[in-house]
Amino acid sequence: MNRSIAAVALTCLGHALSGVAVAQPARQDHNTLPGQERALRIAPGSAQPTRGVVFFTAAINSDGSIASCFGCNTANTKKLGVGEYQIDFGQNIQAIKGWSRWVQADTLTIGTENAWCNTADRAGNDNAVWVNCQTNGAPLDASFFLFVAR
Repeated sequence: MNRSIAAVALTCLGHALSGVAVAQPARQDHNTLPGQERALRIAPGSAQPTRGVVFFTAAINSDGSIASCFGCNTANTKKLGVGEYQIDFGQNIQAIKGWSRWVQADTLTIGTENAWCNTADRAGNDNAVWVNCQTNGAPLDASFFLFVAR
């Protein structure tokens, strides 16, 4: 009984908080192509499946410098703006091609990072992941760890 109540409570909390991640208006994020007013949706079943095997990783400092990287194109991995980063892996890693990405705000040392980050395909660069970090709805430079799997 208690598990059912907890599951319902977590589901409701998730729905209540899900709007926080989309608080930015279009074209404010440096990852929207001209004329694109909202995120594009892919047709159900059109993306290749992912098996969850990690192929690439990156630990990125808040200033955009690379703390460590496995498979990165270091010359094209950079900070784009406050809280926005491009991590390039040198091959097409779009979600529709079956690639999945996990990002975690992380101090990369000791302590805590008061931020959350999310990912998207990088507009105009099929080989890169766009990472956006925020706190309280405002962009924030944050260090993070990124996994790319297929």
